Order: sequence, then C-alpha cells, then structure tokens
Amino acid sequence: MNNNVKTNTIPFASLQALYRFESDLCETIKGLLNQSYRHIGVNANMTVLDWNGAPVKVVHNASDAIERSADFVGEVNKFISTRDDIGDILANAYSIVVELKLSMKITADAKKPETKEKEPAVEFYPSTPRYNFDQIILDEAIRTEIFDAVKIIECKDLIYNKWGFGDIDPVPRSILNFYGEPGTGKTMCAHAIANHLGKKLLALNYSEIESKYVGEAPKNLQKAFDVAKATDSVLFFDEADSFLGKRIENVTQGADQALNSLRSQMLILLEEFAGVVMFATNLVTNFDPAFESRILKHIRFDLPNREARAAILKKMIPSRLPVQQPFTDEEYLAASDLIDGFSGREIKGAVLDMLLEKADPAAESIVFTIDDLYTVLEKRKKAKKELKEQEERRIKDKISKKLKEKAEEARAIKEQEEQLQEEPSENEQEADKDGEDQALAMQ
Repeated sequence: MNNNVKTNTIPFASLQALYRFESDLCETIKGLLNQSYRHIGVNANMTVLDWNGAPVKVVHNASDAIERSADFVGEVNKFISTRDDIGDILANAYSIVVELKLSMKITADAKKPETKEKEPAVEFYPSTPRYNFDQIILDEAIRTEIFDAVKIIECKDLIYNKWGFGDIDPVPRSILNFYGEPGTGKTMCAHAIANHLGKKLLALNYSEIESKYVGEAPKNLQKAFDVAKATDSVLFFDEADSFLGKRIENVTQGADQALNSLRSQMLILLEEFAGVVMFATNLVTNFDPAFESRILKHIRFDLPNREARAAILKKMIPSRLPVQQPFTDEEYLAASDLIDGFSGREIKGAVLDMLLEKADPAAESIVFTIDDLYTVLEKRKKAKKELKEQEERRIKDKISKKLKEKAEEARAIKEQEEQLQEEPSENEQEADKDGEDQALAMQ
C-alpha cells in the first residue's frame, strides 16, 4: 500500500499505531483478494491529513461495472469498523483517507457472466405518518425515554455544532432501535416520531429489500436511502433482525454471502446518512457490534400493565358506539384483569371482534353493554390459552421426537459394538485354525 504519511509531524507513539493499522489493513485486503474477490485488482493508497471530523474515510470507485466491488468495499469498511482505537491512533489531530482504485482482472478461470433477466425496478414512496403520540398508550418511563431520544435528534445542530459537542463526538447519532414483543406499539411509535418531527415516513421491511438476483438487495437498500434523503423522510425498517444481525462467519452458500453483503451495505449507508433512521426488532442479543456503536438508543417496549391495558381499551372503544350507558373506569379495570399479558394489538383485535359479533345492517337498533366487552375478552383469553397450549405441545412433541431419535441412535450403536465384541477377529480366527491344524498333525 502506498502512503503519504508525514512522519516528522506525527508523534512517535501515534506513528507506530498508524503503521500497525496500515499493516493490518493490507493483510485484510490481501486476504479478501485471495479468497472471494480474485477477479478484482486493487491499488490502495493511504493518506494522513489534518483532522476533518472523521477518523477514517474510504474513497473508492466501486460500481456495477466491477462485479461485487461494492461488496469488497463493504468488507473493508467492516474491518475498519472493528478498529475502535482508530480515533485514538492520531489523538483526533489527524484523519486517515484510504483510497481504493478498483479494476476487473482477467483471469484464466474467470467465468463469463451469465445473461439474466432484468428485475423490475423497485420503487419506494414515503407516506404521511398515520399515528401521533396522542393515539398511543405508553408506559411513562418508555414515553420519557422516547422523547429524550427525539429531543437529541431535534437539537442535533444546537448540541453538536453550536455548543461544540461535535468536537468530542464527531458523528451525530440519529438511529433508534425499538425492540420487544409483537403488538407492543413499535411501528405506531415510529409513525408518531416522524409526525412529531414534521416529516414523512419511508417504512420498509426485509422482504421489500431482498431480491432473487445476486447483488440486487444492496442496490435496493441504496435506493431506499437515496429516496429518504431526497424527500427528507424518516427511514423505518420493520422486522429488522435480518439487517442488523451478526455477519455469517462460515459462508456455505450464496444466500449467506448475499446477506453479508446487505449488512455491509447497511453499515456504509448508516455512516453516510445524516437523517433519522429507526429499526424495530424482537431481540438485540444477536446484533453485530458494528451496528451497536451506531445506534443512539435502544428502547424496550414491554407488554402493557393493568392500568395501561385499561387505558388502551378505553381509547379503542369508538366515541360514537351506541352503548346502554358509558363504561366506567372501574369497569375498564375489571376488563383489563381478564386479559393480563395481552398486547395493544391483541386488545384492538378483541374490540373489533365485539363490534363484528353484533354488526347487522338489517338490525334497527343495536346497543352495547359492558358485558359484551367482558364476553369477547373472555373468548380471546381462552383462544390465546389454547394456542399457547398447542404450541407448548408442539414443542414438547418435537423435543420428545428428537430424544427418541437420539435414544434409537444410541441403542443401534450399542448393539453394533456388542456384535463386534462377540464376533472373533480375523487374527483370532487364524489362530484357531492354526491350532486345529497342529492338533491334526500331532494325531
């Protein structure tokens, strides 16, 4: 690797660390070229400049003309993201610029790309948020945590630029991750935040980004970020575990490589995007550490407690619903006691069930009572219990089947070992034959 390091201006300790980084980077690039990117030629150059706000910046010419070149750059960025000490290497006084000039190599074993049908262009359109915070029942601690995160996003210019926090943390974070059980309000909250910020929301999930064509998913992801930037929209990725999971170390098939490439592209785009990004996931235990360092805050969404369930029920009952008499707060609390462990989505579904049970276009007069609500909640509770028991039986049967298979396998191995012990070995058979021959000779 060529370098333009001015050794006379850099402290000796920092210079040593810089050379270690350069050596490790060279080895990483060589390893990539020898393994998965033999068709790519690379001319790498490293320059040290005065501090420009970023410890390391990768400049490259990756394009569609160079097959999988974006994936290669993603791998390099992946390596760099693991070097948490980069900011300290030059004491935030200098920045490293790594320039990668890529080209296609013509090799003897290079295969001519197969002609493939062109995938229809994927289009993304932001929409007006459907919810606001007045429509969401949240635990007060969660609500406070959300508004604290929103405040940091709203005041980013004030905090980082005017007050100078950017001198300490040069990369402002505007990335939130909501995690918790399904139906607890993660998606509604994403809409409410975009509404609060006065922006449109570009909501996507993994199925809208992935592609049956190799290399297309990262391009789709790039397009999504481009649309969000052009329209000043908030990006929201639902069911985002596939985007944020740990990279697959032992790649055994093309799908693994494609997923790794998509995750590398997500890392690059998050680093470059100055807008707001939100993720919704079920768990955070399987996150790639590189994503962890880029997320401003993880916010856990728990199932609603007794008071929250009552408040959700109260909000879900339409104001124009014909009732015999208004439901009281005590009645809502009693109804809440029937559905301990229900999510907000399940509560909404139960209220809709109540309306459907009595809906009749031919009826002249329909009136609802609190008993109607109690009845439908009891039915929902019973159905949920039965589903849970069925799932537990399914899991139990699956475990029992596995244990039985293991026992059968162990029994077969034991029988085989016993059979081998009972059968005389070839040497023993020869020895017995020799003994018989000797006995006959003596006679």
